[in-house]
Amino acid sequence: MTKFSTIAAGALWGLLTASTASAHYVYSILIVDGQQTPDWQYIRQNSNNIQPHKEFLVGPSNDFRCNAGSQNSAHNTEVATIGPGTRLGFKLWNNGQILHPGPMTIHMSRAPGDVRDYDGSGDWFKVYEDIICGPQYPLRDTDWCSWDQAVVEFTVPHSTPPGQYLVRVEHIALHGAESGDTEFYFTCAQVEVTGNGNGNPGPLVQIPGLYDPNDPALRFFIYGAQAYPYNQVGAHTVWSG
Repeated sequence: MTKFSTIAAGALWGLLTASTASAHYVYSILIVDGQQTPDWQYIRQNSNNIQPHKEFLVGPSNDFRCNAGSQNSAHNTEVATIGPGTRLGFKLWNNGQILHPGPMTIHMSRAPGDVRDYDGSGDWFKVYEDIICGPQYPLRDTDWCSWDQAVVEFTVPHSTPPGQYLVRVEHIALHGAESGDTEFYFTCAQVEVTGNGNGNPGPLVQIPGLYDPNDPALRFFIYGAQAYPYNQVGAHTVWSG
């Protein structure tokens, strides 16, 4: 793509999303050991901009892996080389902040070869999650760890086997969950992990399939809740290596 067409595409993308930027969001910036990279350099750009996925509870498609249209941008997206123990982060596009209540997760999936060709149909394992950091009796929006945050970071486990990976960041917005209007915001970065890690990541899940559509945690009424229906996101735990 030429420099002119890249700039034009970016400007159009901004115009399409400006009207809802305060309510919706998307992770477009990868942070490697504190250093921010340009928008979409290492993260596959999706085609539905900052709009959430709401199809999950009625039957998710393969777009639930890295978002709609992301496979089309995979070969225009670079692969970040990182070592085990790297502090990896994601930042929201356009200086956005999360202003929806809900949990956060990050998953990784090892590609069988070139990650730019990989559609995410293999196994995934969870490397990070945050849920509630506040008093929670009753729950307030500000009790969620991700509330008002622009960046989420985790440490790549030291025993992560070398290879190329998709790294999927996801925030789940629960303000409409009671009526089944749960919102999912997610994108995937492309990375290559170096070193000689020999860990055995798990539990392993498939996407779609990592969440039970009937999980009350994805459907409950959060406002005024006196009890929280789960202490992790999904049935699978975080792998720390």
